[in-house]
This record gives sequence, structure tokens and C-alpha cells, in this order.
Amino acid sequence: MSNWEEETKGPLITSCKQAARLVSIAMERRLTIRENCTMHIHLWMCRTCALYRRQIGILRKALTRHAEVLDNTPPSRCECLDANAKQRIKEVLTKSR
Repeated sequence: MSNWEEETKGPLITSCKQAARLVSIAMERRLTIRENCTMHIHLWMCRTCALYRRQIGILRKALTRHAEVLDNTPPSRCECLDANAKQRIKEVLTKSR
């Protein structure tokens, strides 16, 4: 049995540390019924952890959008230079030293 299973074996009321861990796990996979109940009971009682969950969700959404923007951004002009142009730039920079 893993540490996580040992930690969540007890009552449904959990610590903030365990609730935060459940919030993070919920972002990666579907929680078991017990995990889901444990998390929601704690979030219902603890405003701080509920805010933490909300903030994690906002960060995840923002990072996902940022990744989508980066994937759809055309390459910069430097990335569009052909090999001859890059070589000429290197030569000019070397001579100026």
C-alpha cells in the first residue's frame, strides 16, 4: 500500500496538506469516490483550501492558454533566416570584435 493510500485510509476529514495534495491530483486524474468526497468535505469547511483550489485552476488555465498561443505563434524573423544570412551575420560579428 502506498503512502497516499495509508494517509487517506482514515476518516474523511483531512488536513490542509492532504486536501492540497488531492487538489493537485485531481488536476491530473479522476479521483476515486473516497478521494473526491474527502476533498469536497474539506473544501466545504476550509475557505483557505477552497481559494487554493481556485487559484490552482486559474494558473492551470492561464498556462494552458499560454502554451496554445506559443504553439500558434509564427517563428520570429531570426528563425526565418537562411543559412547564408546567418553565416554573414556571424562573420560581421566576428570581424567587429
